[in-house]
Amino acid sequence: MKKKIISLTVIIVIILAIFIAYYLKNEQENKEPEKIKVVDNIEKYGYSLYENKTSLYKNKFNELKEVLNAEEINEKKYAEILSELFVIDFYDLKSKVTNTDVGGLDFILEDIKEEFTSAAEDSLYRYIESNVYGERTQELPSVSSTKILSSTNFNFESEKISDENAYEIEVEITYEKSLDYPTKVKITLVHNDNKLYIVEVK
Repeated sequence: MKKKIISLTVIIVIILAIFIAYYLKNEQENKEPEKIKVVDNIEKYGYSLYENKTSLYKNKFNELKEVLNAEEINEKKYAEILSELFVIDFYDLKSKVTNTDVGGLDFILEDIKEEFTSAAEDSLYRYIESNVYGERTQELPSVSSTKILSSTNFNFESEKISDENAYEIEVEITYEKSLDYPTKVKITLVHNDNKLYIVEVK
């Protein structure tokens, strides 16, 4: 009799476990990732601001908008702010949803965007855990501030691109917590039509 009761209890526990696992799986599958809205844009240049960006990024985007909407554009300032926006978005891994959610791609020259994205996914972004359902516990870097260290013009030449008036901007990065990620980067920008694009990050 005791054996029958124990067997029955085990069976009930197994059935309950299966039911709970099935329920939780269905709940997870039925959750849909949130759609990210555009909250602002700089129409003439095709830059968009999404609601999921950090406060630091949003403030810097507003600075860029002010520079690009001016009657006379300060191109050096344009290059510097664009570099900071890239750095804030690219190195803030905490705000990324998956390891394919590479930041700063809006500022990369189209000709090298695919190569750049693949390189990022194979290196800096490789070990980012998915946060599609907001349950990630992994510790990742969050950019708290940026600072321009230097800004120079030079003649840039490569197999595909040449620009006699390219920019090299050195940016210092500060994180909310030091996790051994880059604290200084040099960014090369070139002209294409009326816009500046990033072609090198080192």
